[in-house]
Amino acid sequence: MRTLLLALMLALALTACSSKDEAAQLPVPDEAPAARESAAPSNGQPVSSLAVTETIPEGPVGQIQLTNGSTLVIDGLEKLGNYWIYISGKLNGRSSTVVSLTRFRDLMSWQSIVFKDPHTFTIINKRGKEWAFEDANLYLGSEQPGTYAFYVLDDRYERKLTEVKKSEVANISFKTN
Repeated sequence: MRTLLLALMLALALTACSSKDEAAQLPVPDEAPAARESAAPSNGQPVSSLAVTETIPEGPVGQIQLTNGSTLVIDGLEKLGNYWIYISGKLNGRSSTVVSLTRFRDLMSWQSIVFKDPHTFTIINKRGKEWAFEDANLYLGSEQPGTYAFYVLDDRYERKLTEVKKSEVANISFKTN
């Protein structure tokens, strides 16, 4: 009887765990600075902010190689709320994993992202460690499911936000320090 009860409880627990929603969750944008300021106490004391001030280096931060062989130099990245990059998917064949980097220097510790297809890719850090993602969604500069967005310099050397279809990207490499 105890064995049967234990088996039923285990089956129930496994069913409950497997039925959770594993859909990709997009990051929630940070509230507007004006809203933070209006939440300041009336006694004039400053409100502590969780935002980390970081220095973003001038100049190119990497490049994107397209499947047709051409390359685009990334002059800057667009944040998605608090995140520079947001990934959800199966890491190394395991259950769903989320990677969301809020610090620019953490993203710059990656050497490249190599794409097999838009939902299967490998991230390689500068030490040679690899993370293989399957059935994954990667968001870079755009919340649109089919594009990446980043800044490039146009013919007049002005920054321009550019979108590229995910299916056209073969590799994203980041600048080495």
